[in-house]
Amino acid sequence: MAINNSYKLFTEKRKHGGEQHLARPVIVADRILSPMNVGAILRLAANINAAKVWFVYDEDPGFRSYKIKRTSSGASEKVDWEMISTEKLPKILPPDHEVIAIETTEDAQDIYTTAFPNKVVFIVGNERFGIQEKLIKLCSRKVFIPIPGPISSLNVSHALSVGLFEWYRQVHRKS
Repeated sequence: MAINNSYKLFTEKRKHGGEQHLARPVIVADRILSPMNVGAILRLAANINAAKVWFVYDEDPGFRSYKIKRTSSGASEKVDWEMISTEKLPKILPPDHEVIAIETTEDAQDIYTTAFPNKVVFIVGNERFGIQEKLIKLCSRKVFIPIPGPISSLNVSHALSVGLFEWYRQVHRKS
């Protein structure tokens, strides 16, 4: 009974109304190593209704499509996504979107004090090495997520989740 009631409540509360006019974010994920993280990013993209997801690689990562499909809980079939080369990315970024890195750099701003634009591209990086320098140069801003605990980093999909839903909170509040 509680599960059915929770599902019913979720379907009633999942939309706050007015989302049709909101811009849809674009996601760029740089050299993600784990098919589980690829799947988690695709599921998150479906949650937020992302316009596009690009996974950037210089070499084919060799992921099996069934692993991505399984780890994305079916989102891989509901989201517009593709794997592209690093060189192709600058040519296809939407020119009317601001490109923002979710990355800790010396000039990064606190994500919670940063005002986000409606039209945004978020770039997240490799689980071990972060975002490569040539992609950082495409960004007009960088934001970091303050972490008060003893572990100083987040999983890439968790960091993207924080960024996307902070953007959503701000954009929704404006509407």
